Amino acid sequence: MNNRHLRAEAPGAYLFMIQAGYTYAAENLEPLCRVLSQQFTGELWSYGSYEADLEVGRMRLRVVKDRTPVPALNFINFVCRVARRAFELRSSSEREIVVTSYDPFKGGLLALWAARLLHAVFVCEVNGVYGEPANFSHIRFAPWRRVRLLQMRILGSFVLRRADAVRLLFVGQLNNLASLRATTVVRHFFAFTHTERFFPGAEEPIILAAGFPLRVKGVDVLAEAFRRIAPKYPSWRLVLIGHQIPEQLSACGLESPQIVALPGLLQNELAKWISRCAILALVSRSEAMGRVLLEGAAAGKCRIATKVGGIPTVVEDGVDGILVQKENVEELSAGLERLMNDAALRQRLGSAAMLRVEREFSASAYLAHFCELIDSALQAAATQP
Repeated sequence: MNNRHLRAEAPGAYLFMIQAGYTYAAENLEPLCRVLSQQFTGELWSYGSYEADLEVGRMRLRVVKDRTPVPALNFINFVCRVARRAFELRSSSEREIVVTSYDPFKGGLLALWAARLLHAVFVCEVNGVYGEPANFSHIRFAPWRRVRLLQMRILGSFVLRRADAVRLLFVGQLNNLASLRATTVVRHFFAFTHTERFFPGAEEPIILAAGFPLRVKGVDVLAEAFRRIAPKYPSWRLVLIGHQIPEQLSACGLESPQIVALPGLLQNELAKWISRCAILALVSRSEAMGRVLLEGAAAGKCRIATKVGGIPTVVEDGVDGILVQKENVEELSAGLERLMNDAALRQRLGSAAMLRVEREFSASAYLAHFCELIDSALQAAATQP
């Protein structure tokens, strides 16, 4: 991706971005705002455990704090705040507005409404493999899994078929979920990852995995694969980080003296663990991209992951990481042993991964992709009757 779409000045379009996902710290959203402000003006709305109204370059970061223990009431409060701001924008001097959503579900529905109110272009991002049944593997009750999949198909299809442009992570991501209109602008590129926060460090005999839910991320498979070989490598530890991972691991009976399970961490703390590890593992049953794989690559760590979803777009087997089949404990154990026994291989794969991140997945590369997406969406909308 070249930089021909980058401009010296901010474009005419104003970004009204809705990211309906929980956030615990402004530092997780500020980097994206800072990068976008190089080329855009606008604002990003989200909700979480804190209140924020920050100027980040030419972007404004607005986070609405949860006020009650009831998620539905908190989201209604978020909707009201966003709606109030949308009405303000409608009467403002902003001439050309682009509304974006991080997902095609409740956030997408809110963004679609805002776009219609503002007579704006609507760009929807898709950051999960929502039509993949394995995406619901953490739900034990089979009928409820089917209901959740049906809900996502109905709502996702409704929103995506009304989007002017859609950003996907990989070809085929919408399989079993939704089909798009022939006139929809579609682009495939990676999700923004603040790789500058992650740094190389002297490796310790640690295999690290970060993410949740346990079954979706294949943490149970990873723990079983490690337990089979752990007695031969008494100095090695498997460190698992993620929301409710300690409790879920215990419930599965997969605890071990060589396995350390930690609750979710803020990114600056996660960066320290990634810096320390020798191997980064992401063995998901379903995965759209795996942002942690780019974070590990930025730290120069070798990676082992499953060949699912969009993971092969960020890990090339044998070149900058190792790919295995999902839920294959034997193959995963063999792959782990291969890396544990070969420091030179770990170094080669980690170095290649770091070079690739700098070349293909940098902030400037993301910005060039995003600018081209917005330009194409505006051009396509201008030609519609």
